Amino acid sequence: MTDLLYMNSVQDCYMKDFEAKVLSVIDDEEKIVILDRTAFYPLGGGQPNDTGTLRWKGGSCRVVDVRKKNKVLHVIEGDLPKVGQDVVGDIGWSLRYEHMRMHTAQHLVSAIIWRRYKAATVGNQIHADYSHIDFEPADFSFEELKIVEKEINELISNGARVFIENISRKTIEEKLEKERVDLSRLPVFIQDLRTVFIEGKEMYDMCPCAGTHVKDISELKGIEIIKRKSKGSGKIRVQYRLL
Repeated sequence: MTDLLYMNSVQDCYMKDFEAKVLSVIDDEEKIVILDRTAFYPLGGGQPNDTGTLRWKGGSCRVVDVRKKNKVLHVIEGDLPKVGQDVVGDIGWSLRYEHMRMHTAQHLVSAIIWRRYKAATVGNQIHADYSHIDFEPADFSFEELKIVEKEINELISNGARVFIENISRKTIEEKLEKERVDLSRLPVFIQDLRTVFIEGKEMYDMCPCAGTHVKDISELKGIEIIKRKSKGSGKIRVQYRLL
């Protein structure tokens, strides 16, 4: 298994480069590198994969895609390192950071809409320039969403720390309403859940999540809800961007 370096703490999400060893390579229809450790985020959870480079003595390549299928697969273009090679990975930071900001904003939007309307997040897609979240059961207007926007921007202006802890599945089940987070999609053998907290004057959010996030919501600067779209019976898609 590849050690995921961004998983341990929010501070680790800011890792821009890292050292690793090549465990295996594939040179077929795609060139793939598997490392013993990585800071590259693989596609998943509504968050796009990171891109960047791998470099080593005598060679380098571009990381154009990252996927997680038991092992983390770094799809590359360029030279292919050898098994056992020591490499340095460089994360495409500007893209990674925008995904961190957007994903943290998603937690805030989901948390506040849950508090106000008891509408659960049933899907989301993060992009660098805008993102969307699907809520169900949902029944709120665009005007009401602008009130949500104002509340979130007040929280952002005040700031609140974001941190990560591993929490037992039992604790999550006791603290979170089952309608808010559907743990049934996680295999029962997973008993410790990486959980993201946003804590200011009170606990604004607590949610299991494997994504990357910023250290303080003040880094979001501000949010604008730009679109509300009905997706059928009781489901609403909310699109937002950051300022």
